Amino acid sequence: MVRNVLWVSMLPVVSCPLVYGADPAPDQMPHKPPVIEEITIVVHPVFDESNPKENNFLFRLVNKLHIDTKKHVIEKDLTFKKGEVLDKHLLEESERRLRERRYFADAKVVAGTTQDAGQPVQVDVHEVWTLIPKITYSNTGGNTHYGYGLHDSNFLGLGKTVKVEQSSSVDRTSNIVVYRDPNFGNDKQLALEYADNSDGKEQQFHFSSPFRSIRTPWAAGIDMLDFEREDTLYNAGEEAWRFGHEGTDYSVFYGQRFNSSTDDRTARWMLGWDSIKHDFFEVPTTTNSYSGELPADRDYNIAWFEYSYLHNQFIKTLNIQQINRTEDFNLGSQWRARIGKVMANSEPLDGATLLELQYGKAFQFSPSQLLTSEILTSGFYSSKQSTQAVSKIDISYHWQNFSRGQFYVMLNETYGRNLFADTPLELGGDTGLRGYPARFMAGDRSRLLTVEQRYFGETEWFSLFHLGAAIFYDEGKAWGNTSVPQTYQSTMRDVGIGLRISGTRTGGRDDGAHNVGHIDLAFPLDGGPEIDKYQISVRIKTGF
Repeated sequence: MVRNVLWVSMLPVVSCPLVYGADPAPDQMPHKPPVIEEITIVVHPVFDESNPKENNFLFRLVNKLHIDTKKHVIEKDLTFKKGEVLDKHLLEESERRLRERRYFADAKVVAGTTQDAGQPVQVDVHEVWTLIPKITYSNTGGNTHYGYGLHDSNFLGLGKTVKVEQSSSVDRTSNIVVYRDPNFGNDKQLALEYADNSDGKEQQFHFSSPFRSIRTPWAAGIDMLDFEREDTLYNAGEEAWRFGHEGTDYSVFYGQRFNSSTDDRTARWMLGWDSIKHDFFEVPTTTNSYSGELPADRDYNIAWFEYSYLHNQFIKTLNIQQINRTEDFNLGSQWRARIGKVMANSEPLDGATLLELQYGKAFQFSPSQLLTSEILTSGFYSSKQSTQAVSKIDISYHWQNFSRGQFYVMLNETYGRNLFADTPLELGGDTGLRGYPARFMAGDRSRLLTVEQRYFGETEWFSLFHLGAAIFYDEGKAWGNTSVPQTYQSTMRDVGIGLRISGTRTGGRDDGAHNVGHIDLAFPLDGGPEIDKYQISVRIKTGF
């Protein structure tokens, strides 16, 4: 996932230039466009044995046991081929795609410096260890999660994810099997997931030919989800109402790139069909402190059209959401608009219009200050009422106030109207209000303010991880209409300190981001004596 921010000179990064040969003298004939003569792929091991700090028995053993990514897998992520005209847009895009892969720590794609018509291109990737026996424990907002199993995000060096694990949360215990292939066949994506849960099951299927490049002419795909589970609504972090929920979601789509698009400004359209069916039922074995009318069953189809726009202005930088790891950010605006017609078996959805709009933009105030913003609104609208209408704005302010420090402020405002009974807006220790239990407050409106002084450590400890730290203040509330009466809907505040741990030799959970471990100690400043005097949160996230 590529984020939309503006960060040009806040932190020093040197990008490798692409050199295409000297310009011809005025009295000479112009050169023909350079052609890619050769592609060289260099795979660097997990540990650099030429570095004395990394040349020991344990690290050499890791290198020996590790299966490097196959070169044909890397080639599938390149959006250029041997014999094609050398194009900096495609070289830069390929580098970003490789760097997004959870099985690489970094990647570089550099053109040669020869003045000949034929140009060599070198692709360098740095491996990470991806086969991980999973034994995890986390506590967030008073809720305990644990898991064990086996996870490999680069199975046999083929770029595929295989995961088998058992995990437990406040809601359920799950036995999960996952298979994901981002380069299935000829530029396809395939994902399969099955979960046998203590309260039901879940099956997911995804197959698509995506827009893998700014020049990809078309895309198509299908998504399927089938589940049965128990949903829980909370009050002050305590379970208040549990009910059964089963459903099926199906979606198909097809899209094309507009012929008027350029490498700098890409526009696309898509057509799709969604089929949604959700049913709710009582769970006889539960003891609820609140029991109301079950959420209304939902059975509807949507035929939709979407337009999206991307202004391609990517840069490379460091220490934004990762610690000492190259990050790709787009300085250009990105937005999409979707409109659809709803066909349902009951009001108020039948005949309604689906509207979705998402827009992101960033503003630079000075070389060390920027403001990023994103607006999202969606809902079902008819002449009678709006349903499941949600409008959300996120604003983040970043200031590099010393060489390895960042002063960070984030404000989120979300407003809902006539929300489905099972989808309230929730706020608590698991969603940013770190001094309080998870799912502490609920309503159809929410607000969260976070202020942090961040520090990005420079040392790579034991050649295995980087450290960071934060001092933070959170303030927020969720209020308004909700299915379960709420004890707290006023503004709550907390302060705390946090440690950040970023592994340098292990892979991430998802494409586009690498894991950052969070250990936070937060102290609530409001509420009654029933709230614990402190909350300890241990979790894995994809950013600082």
